[in-house]
Amino acid sequence: MGTSTLSRFQRGALAQLVNEGNKSYQVMADALGVAKATISYELDRVKPYDPELAQQDADRKRRNCGRRSMLTAALATLITNHLRLT
Repeated sequence: MGTSTLSRFQRGALAQLVNEGNKSYQVMADALGVAKATISYELDRVKPYDPELAQQDADRKRRNCGRRSMLTAALATLITNHLRLT
């Protein structure tokens, strides 16, 4: 199965499963169709589990991942000026 990220809908379903009682991670993972590790990571995201806060945390972390641009305003101007000369 592998680790995956949950959708907004799956986070709501997970919150319902958590509120229903003490179910094992495996039971919740099978119900959502994801890996048990995904459930563990998701429940560790915010304590106590709130799907809206978990979604905000996931969105924030997703925005911060990836390579940063080296292009600054000054560098863009310099490149544009050199391109105009050619």
